[in-house]
Amino acid sequence: MNRTEFEVLRDLPGKVIRGDVSFSKGRKVAPLLVAEDVRIENAHEVDARLTITYNPEVGSVNFNVHMVSVGPICRLDVRGPAHRPAGRRHKHALQTDRRPDRNLPDGVVDRPDLLTKSIEDLFHEFCRMGAISHVGGVFHSPEDVAR
Repeated sequence: MNRTEFEVLRDLPGKVIRGDVSFSKGRKVAPLLVAEDVRIENAHEVDARLTITYNPEVGSVNFNVHMVSVGPICRLDVRGPAHRPAGRRHKHALQTDRRPDRNLPDGVVDRPDLLTKSIEDLFHEFCRMGAISHVGGVFHSPEDVAR
């Protein structure tokens, strides 16, 4: 996938996440709470999946979209580690067709407007940025699992 193909997918209307989005305790790394393998339906039938990771100890949230056959194609980090020149709230996006896992660190865009948003508000903002509708379900806060 190259930048042009990424932009076509990002801007494609009618993308949908169906059903509930629920978090569970991360199987590999505590104390993380994770919503894994959330399918993003789209007209191009690209197998795009969303993983949302929440760290209740520091309040960080990570939204990571990957394609099963390609790897990560975009990520939104809020209250996580700073990525120079951006701060602790920033957006990554695929830039070129070279290895996506080495590609996302390029072109990071600072998003200071996201710092104080709730996890649910961040989910809705992520969906808005990606032209994704969440239908037929509820976004369950990971804070309910953390208790």
